[in-house]
Amino acid sequence: MPAFTSRPNRRNVLRGGALALGFGALGGTLAGCGAGGLDGVSAVAMDASGSSLDGYFPGHGAGGFLVEHYGLALDYSPGGNELSGTVSIRIEPSALLSGLSFDCVGPRVSGVAVNGSRAAYTQDTATGKVHITPRTPLGAGRSATIDIAYSMQPRAVQVPGIGRAGWFADYDGSAQDAAVLSMPIGAPTWFPCADHPTLKAAYDFTFTVPSGLSVLANGRLVDTSSYGAGRTLWHYRHDGPMATYLATVQIGTFEVAAHSGPSGVQLRDAYPMSMASQASYDLGRQGEMIQTFARLYGTYPFDVFGTCVRPDLPVSQFGAQTLGLLAGDQVDGRRTHELAVATNVAQQWFGASNSLAQWPDYWQTSGMALHAAWVWAERTGGPAAQQSARAAMAQLARLPQDIAPANPGPQHLTAPQVALRAACYLQTLRTLMGDTTFFEVMQLWATHGQGGFQGYDDWIQLIVGVYPELKDSSITSDWLLGTQLPQLA
Repeated sequence: MPAFTSRPNRRNVLRGGALALGFGALGGTLAGCGAGGLDGVSAVAMDASGSSLDGYFPGHGAGGFLVEHYGLALDYSPGGNELSGTVSIRIEPSALLSGLSFDCVGPRVSGVAVNGSRAAYTQDTATGKVHITPRTPLGAGRSATIDIAYSMQPRAVQVPGIGRAGWFADYDGSAQDAAVLSMPIGAPTWFPCADHPTLKAAYDFTFTVPSGLSVLANGRLVDTSSYGAGRTLWHYRHDGPMATYLATVQIGTFEVAAHSGPSGVQLRDAYPMSMASQASYDLGRQGEMIQTFARLYGTYPFDVFGTCVRPDLPVSQFGAQTLGLLAGDQVDGRRTHELAVATNVAQQWFGASNSLAQWPDYWQTSGMALHAAWVWAERTGGPAAQQSARAAMAQLARLPQDIAPANPGPQHLTAPQVALRAACYLQTLRTLMGDTTFFEVMQLWATHGQGGFQGYDDWIQLIVGVYPELKDSSITSDWLLGTQLPQLA
């Protein structure tokens, strides 16, 4: 077996990331800390409320802790677009904390408790942060629970170069439907959170909505029950871990179709009743996709998957964790847009389970999932992946050559040059390595990062370890770090 170092335990990786990234922003140092701490971390209380993790979206993310679990208990009234309730956040501090913060762009906070005791807080609407001061410092390595009560009229935010992100209400004129697109920084528009790809957690989503509306969220449906006064409670649980930018909820009048898929995976799709026949056909091969990708990239990492079709959705779509999203014009009853369906499924291996170390690594999600969709098409009677790559190269040749896929800048994260070039790069590696070695690399990447996150350096370590001939090659840097378009092998 070629040399490749397995990644450490996820908790250790995240703990190191939280310390290195979070406390670097505090203007202090943890070097030479005295006794009484955990793993060399000082027992002197640190105020991490001014820290953040994000280089692409400054101010997002929070230092000083890991997030273990989000519990959202929310009531939504679509007529007035009113959302209220609480989020309970269980964290594991990385050091003794006297202060901490969460991203909070839209919610109006009305109260905070830490471990059951009321805590002081301030909300800075200019920076989109809620700063919290516990009554006593939180111990390093000891779970703590922060309960935040809030209310709001949620709305999306504009992300330059990408579009709007967050909570969309009444986007189709129905005054009933709501859709959440958290990618890339939309999660804080509807719940206080630590909004960075590496701060992954488990989730419970409990929504109370008017009876007659359906709710979909990440994970599996635990319960749906009457809540009185013409309202229904929906409870979803996602054992995670999941990044905040993949958290979603879809509310509307749509039909939900669920059935058992391969290896016990539950397949759950939702679409307007008027599109039921077309949508059920267009989404009908998701189980086969899961089987195909499991053979190529390892066992499907979750226990549920499905797609929600939202007509007139106002922005381009990104697959969420365990829940793919399609715009209505991508459904026609002829599987014309099956590549988009396959891409959503493939993202469960690339980007959902195995997440980004930082936003410049988004090529891993968009490019790897797109290449997997090309492979799906190739294996089901469609064009060969090499043919798809040639078509992508023709498209790229007509676009500006000014974006490096592995560092595109925040305004170009979702630019076509990122996904298309990354997918063409992977097809070049496949031609060079041969199918056996290439798919070994892709399976190692998916499985070693499962439940955690990986970045560009991890990718280099993997491909050189498995295929040493790449050690002195410029193929990867030409495709991912350069702006000029290389030649397809």
